[in-house]
Amino acid sequence: MKLLVAADGSGKLRDVAFPAIVTLADETVPEVVVLHVVRAASEAWSDEELRQVMAERRHQLEALVVNADFAVQLLVEALPYGDQTSEYIARRASDLEVDAIVVTSKRATGLLGGLLGSLAQALLRDSPVPVLVVRPPDEPATGHAERTAAN
Repeated sequence: MKLLVAADGSGKLRDVAFPAIVTLADETVPEVVVLHVVRAASEAWSDEELRQVMAERRHQLEALVVNADFAVQLLVEALPYGDQTSEYIARRASDLEVDAIVVTSKRATGLLGGLLGSLAQALLRDSPVPVLVVRPPDEPATGHAERTAAN
């Protein structure tokens, strides 16, 4: 099983996504590619700044994956100007021939905002492969789904 994990650089990668992968993989050893996308147009103004930001992100991710129960390939890539993050991740999922994308969810607004973050929503729309959305246990779903379950 080859999985692409869309990483935002937070501890959710280590604390939420990796435990979900272990559960999902069951007794197989997953092949895991962690992809962090740097928005070059908004996070760096020069090529040197971009290289520095990308090196810092790689260092942060290395610290998060050091104790993973499986081998992890780290990719830190610059988002091409004009591309949307979700479309880029979906395209990379195809390029890398992964079986699924794993993404952690954050709070968002809108109809699905109580259930999924905006990147998760967009990946569900754009991805050529299944998407596993993992929510941290301390962030229960809110909104319509919660009210429905209570009725």
